[in-house]
Amino acid sequence: MKTLLLVLLLFAINGCARQISAASEPIIDDAQKDPALSHHAQSTATNLPTGTWEGINRSGALFMVLNITADGQHSLSSFNIASGMQFSKRVSFSDKDILCDAFSCQIFTQTADEQLPLKISLTYHIEDDLLATEMTLLQSGAILSSGYRLHAVNSTPAPQRFIAQQADKIKAIAAEHKHNRFGFWSGILEKANEDQLYFATLDYQPDQTATFTVYRPGYARETIMTFDPEGLEQKNGELTVSLDSVHFASQLTLRYALNDVIEGDFEQRFDRYPERLISHGNFQLYRVKLPEDYTRPKWLDKLLKE
Repeated sequence: MKTLLLVLLLFAINGCARQISAASEPIIDDAQKDPALSHHAQSTATNLPTGTWEGINRSGALFMVLNITADGQHSLSSFNIASGMQFSKRVSFSDKDILCDAFSCQIFTQTADEQLPLKISLTYHIEDDLLATEMTLLQSGAILSSGYRLHAVNSTPAPQRFIAQQADKIKAIAAEHKHNRFGFWSGILEKANEDQLYFATLDYQPDQTATFTVYRPGYARETIMTFDPEGLEQKNGELTVSLDSVHFASQLTLRYALNDVIEGDFEQRFDRYPERLISHGNFQLYRVKLPEDYTRPKWLDKLLKE
């Protein structure tokens, strides 16, 4: 009997302890929680401000331009850098295709050609810049994804500026120079110790001053540098030349890796202090051809149809 009374007494004490412990914990109502921490945070149609952003997607060597307009009809355009912007695609979407929460905005649309489901995730990065992630759902169920940084721009985007200035010229050059080292070359440049990608071009023709141009996403003006081809020095399969400007680079090194590809490096030094390396980096340029000379890779068709 004493044993039974002892057991009942222990149960009573334990029950009281649990009630005291539960009562001492603060009760937080869902309405009091930070929306960023709650699984029930409200999504709105769109929190994206109107404007234009541009940037380079390394995957596929594409120059991207995002337009968010006041009328609710928006677009994301991609310009093929290797072709000298001769090919482009445009994905359209409206306010009803956008959902935003405390962290990011999600755009649900379709790819331009194959009409595959496409999700674009946008998050703010630094100041007005955006980080974009594209996810395409293939017919096989696999997901093809890529990411890039978009910079706010308050002027005409770089692809439109380039097309307006160079479209007719590059076709004339492409028709004349198809297999030698001359031609119009277009590609991507990057500086060491930077996550910024640049769009770069080289206009290299016989008996003419060559022009090396760099476009930085988010900036209204490009940097133009020139050099005399007679100043090219060849050594160990490389061509090195000094530029007539030091605003971005003072020296280029070119390597013809393939008939249609130039791999190169650049350095920036001042004449007064040549021993000081201010900046350096590398680039890869592709020969710009006539539109009819391009063929879509068979592996890409197979990937999209799987």
